[in-house]
Amino acid sequence: MTDPAAAHDALRALFHPPAWVEGGISADDADFLLELVLVHAPRTVLELGVAAGTSSAALLFALDQLPQGAPTLLLSADIQKRCYFNTRREVGSAVAELYPGHRAEWLLDPGCSARQAGERLRAQSIDLAFIDANHRHPWPLSDLLYLAPVLRPGAWVALHDIDLPRLYPAYAAEGAGAQYLFEAWPWEKLRAPGPVSNIGAVRLPVDLAALVPLAIDLLNRPWQAAFGSVPMTFLGTHS
Repeated sequence: MTDPAAAHDALRALFHPPAWVEGGISADDADFLLELVLVHAPRTVLELGVAAGTSSAALLFALDQLPQGAPTLLLSADIQKRCYFNTRREVGSAVAELYPGHRAEWLLDPGCSARQAGERLRAQSIDLAFIDANHRHPWPLSDLLYLAPVLRPGAWVALHDIDLPRLYPAYAAEGAGAQYLFEAWPWEKLRAPGPVSNIGAVRLPVDLAALVPLAIDLLNRPWQAAFGSVPMTFLGTHS
């Protein structure tokens, strides 16, 4: 078993995103993802929202710290094929600079939405998910609802930018959807420590029907995404 302290030290030494990256996860965020993986030992992780790929590199590193034996897999999906901040860069291209020697299998699926990911993975069982895509409400909720059926019962879902409007007012327009979802979550959840904590995780209820009242409550809040831009098939309608 990897020594947790040594793993965190190694990640800190490794995690220096290239200068061209914008909006990637911080070193503290990467530490949080590593701790989730070390504690819960997932064999299959689903990441929604890749951009440059800094979180992909951190998750691949984390999976490589697990005891060798059963294979590990990171599925990374992003609705874009190129970085939203620099179309000259392909989605996920920072992994080749940050952590090119990963042993865990990495399946990168650019041009894939949460809805498509959920449909493609229905025959699989995902141990852990990380949502870091469109933050405008209700997109994070929509993403979680699409993915919930392919996650193991009681699986953990990490959420990035759960305090974006307060910590980074200049980016408040990017959305408070992750914050709304995290703060309203009535079941088990945890948040990264520290005064600049912008990442957390929620644990799905075993009975997914319990998500319905939460979803209805959140959907009644003012939307930050334009009407019609959020696919609503999880509610039985189509946009």
